[in-house]
Parts: sequence; structure tokens; C-alpha cells
Amino acid sequence: METTTGTSRAAHALNRLAGIAFGFVNSQALLSAFELGVFDALADGVTTAEEVAKRAGIHPVACRRLLMALASLDLVACDNGRFTNTELGQFCSSRAEVEIGAVSKNAPFYHMCEHLSDALRSNSPQWQQALGVSAADAFGALYADPGRLRDFAKLMNAMSVPQGQLIAECFDFSAHSCVMDVAGGPGGQAIQIGLAHTHLRGIITDLEPVCIVAREQIEANGLTSRFTAAAADLIAGPYPSGADVIVLGHILHDWSDETCRTILRNCAAALPAGGVLLVSESVLRRDFSGPNLAHLKDLLMLLANEPDARERSEDEYRSLLDATGFDVVDVLRLDAPRDLMVAKKR
Repeated sequence: METTTGTSRAAHALNRLAGIAFGFVNSQALLSAFELGVFDALADGVTTAEEVAKRAGIHPVACRRLLMALASLDLVACDNGRFTNTELGQFCSSRAEVEIGAVSKNAPFYHMCEHLSDALRSNSPQWQQALGVSAADAFGALYADPGRLRDFAKLMNAMSVPQGQLIAECFDFSAHSCVMDVAGGPGGQAIQIGLAHTHLRGIITDLEPVCIVAREQIEANGLTSRFTAAAADLIAGPYPSGADVIVLGHILHDWSDETCRTILRNCAAALPAGGVLLVSESVLRRDFSGPNLAHLKDLLMLLANEPDARERSEDEYRSLLDATGFDVVDVLRLDAPRDLMVAKKR
């Protein structure tokens, strides 16, 4: 009969806590494998660590060690010293429909996390402390560099394309004619909706440097006859008119309540009476509980965005929407990083 002692409980706790404390190594293993092309090297099928090492330009023994770590994360399968991508790992290959592995390109947040204790004390972002620049300067430099902006666009699409596919499936667009994705980045979310609902016209708004990338994405997906990208400032507005559905995907959690109300009023001004607003966010429960990923994002909002930016509860979102002229008509809990709140303009 197996007995549990204080010693074995401590060992179990150590196992769990060490896994949490050194979780950053898993993050870096994913990032290194993605950057070095390991998943591309495995995309053709089963191969050896030596062959992967040649393609990736790394030491064969070090490569085997990386591959075994990736196997422990279910990103790679190993059988008798031969390796291949798992279904999850295949999403990290450039051949994937959506290069979801781009979510590992998160260096600014990675460095900011070293300053989480300071953020918790001050309830303020840590750009200056972690990176030596303000958020405004960092994004200004990003928008001014087309190459870096396109890399960032891959990260945004990795986060938004699967959500766009889900929104296209779970919301009935049949009675609507035009969808507008506000601050839609390179357009991955809206484009997926447009591909699934061929009667829809679409507008993607963002700053002009981002709109340039969005127009490229619209053309690449064959939507130039129905979709366009129009420059608009998220806060200052106004947004283009003509849409009867607006999507806000991972936008409101970036901002304080005051700024959220400004954004929502801009949305209300752009919509006709009865127009629909789709809020795609992680919606916490009334006691502020939610999936682990939602709480990880909540701490990232503390580190990277203006004070009071956060993941919100359903009640908090309802209050913001009610104050800006919207009635919530549905809350869809999705098996995804974000849920969907459906609201109508009064």
C-alpha cells in the first residue's frame, strides 16, 4: 500500500513549483525553435536530429536536446531517435495556414516580466524600466520600420486569425452587410470573417503604416473587391461610416475604463441604430476568475499598458457598454483565448 509522507508531498510540491518557476525556459525553447526553423525542418516528415541540426545551423547534440525538450511539450514527436512535428508543432511551421508559432515573438513582454514586482507596487507600465524607452517611442519606431512592422503583423495575425474564424462560425452575419474591424492591425480577424461570409463588405481601420500591411493582406486573400483598409485613430476618431457590425478584438483590455468609454462612443457614432458591436476579449467571471491564459494576459496588461488596463469581468464590460449606448444581448464563452460579447446600439 502506497503512503503519502511529508517528504513525498514536499517533492510533489517542488516538482510543481519548479515547473512554474522555470517555465520561461519552455518559452525560450519555443522561440528558439521557431526562429531557427526547426519546425520547418520537420515539416517534411520524420527525420533525425542530425538532419535538423544541419538545416537549422546548430550543433547536433544541442539540437537533440532541444528536440527532446520540445517533445516534452507535445510540439515534437520522438520515435527511436527520429523526430517529426506533432499537430501542434505543425502550426509553428511556415507551411501552416496560420503561423501560430509567431506568438513566441514576444520579446518586449519577456523583458518586462522581470519588472513585474515594480509594476505591482506602482500599478503602472514598465517600458522605460525594462527597455529604456516609452511605449510611444517603441511603437513609433516600430511603425517607422516596415520590416519590423511586418514581423509584428505576423504576431497580430497569429492571435487574430483563429479568433476571426471562430467569430465567423458562431455569429450569424446573414442579416448584415458590412463589418468593420477597429484597430484591426493587418486584418487577420476581419479577413477570416469576409472569407466565410462572401456577401459582406469589410473595413479595417488602424494607423496608416498598419493599413499598408492590411491592404497587402486583403489583396493576398482575394478580397480587394469587397474589403478596404482606412486610416483612423482609435482614440481621436472618427471611424469610417457604413458598417452595421463593428468588431473590437483584443482592444479594450489595452485601455483604462475612461479610454474604453471613448473608444465605445466612437463605435456608437459609427454605427446605425440597432448596429451590432462584437467585443472579442477574455471575459472573466463575476468573481474575476477565468482561464490561466486570461490571468497571464491580465498581468501583461499591467506591465505594458496604461494604468487600469486589464482583463475585465462580464459585469465590468456590461457597465462600460451600458454607459456608452449599448445593450448586451449575448455572451458566448468560447474554447479559445477570447470570448465574444454581442451588443446592440440603442
